Amino acid sequence: MYLGSFDPVHKAHIDIPLKIKDDYKLDQIIYVPTGKSPIGRRYGASSADRVVMLKNATKGYDFLSVSEFEICSENISFSIDTIKFFKRKYDNSYVRLILGEDNFVDFTSWREYKSILSVVNIIVLSRDNIDSYGKIKELDNYVVEDINLFNKARSEKIHYSLKYKSNVSATLVRESILHNKSIEDYVIKENYEYIQKNGLYK
Repeated sequence: MYLGSFDPVHKAHIDIPLKIKDDYKLDQIIYVPTGKSPIGRRYGASSADRVVMLKNATKGYDFLSVSEFEICSENISFSIDTIKFFKRKYDNSYVRLILGEDNFVDFTSWREYKSILSVVNIIVLSRDNIDSYGKIKELDNYVVEDINLFNKARSEKIHYSLKYKSNVSATLVRESILHNKSIEDYVIKENYEYIQKNGLYK
């Protein structure tokens, strides 16, 4: 599961998981856009728009899919609930949680974060700010550097994915739009046209 707001989805959201898929022995990657934010965050695009753009970006890859589990829920989207849902659905599989570093930095403030770790392993997609989250004392015992050890474990392991990085972020895309700068290098053509057509993020 790749959890995030995807507001909007950009090329790195797709390219990096494609590159690490084999390293982490992932049979499929399910993108789960956030529904009702636990911290009251408001999104620049509607849930429907975010889902459309995610489906545009993932089509053509049989092992990439988009789940509207959180989007369709009337409840606040707590990750523990989402994870338990997918764990029940794929009970015989090793379930992995993929997070961008911007989400992971506050992980210990999440509801039942230890329960999350009891169910899944976490892959953190790092940029260049590991000092901001790589020394969270409460997580020291969960972090492993050996990817083989990580892959063999069903849960309770965290691995920082440092092999592939990108400086592109959804914040950069939104700010570029606000300042009338091109975003063609950051999003796929279909989503560039969708954002333009629907006047998103202005």
